[in-house]
Amino acid sequence: MSSRPTPHDSVPEFIVDRFEDHSPAELRTIVEYAESLDPSLDVPEYVVQAFAIQNEETRTVVAVYAAELATHLEEREERDDEDDESPQGPGRMGGAFFG
Repeated sequence: MSSRPTPHDSVPEFIVDRFEDHSPAELRTIVEYAESLDPSLDVPEYVVQAFAIQNEETRTVVAVYAAELATHLEEREERDDEDDESPQGPGRMGGAFFG
């Protein structure tokens, strides 16, 4: 089980907080935007504004954190899906003990 990534100290706290609201796919788009600043990418306005005032080094560490968080969330989703597929708790044997 992988642990939640820890952002670099230079990642602004409000970005860390806001990233919690994004899916892995959205985070990957943010990574792509951080690397290219391509205005055609669909990223939240707060990302556009934040990256406009950040230097390249900060954008890079934000991108690294977003990528690590996306991977973490994907792995967690996969584990949750696997847990949903495996039988759990009472009754998993089809009620053999309760006639």
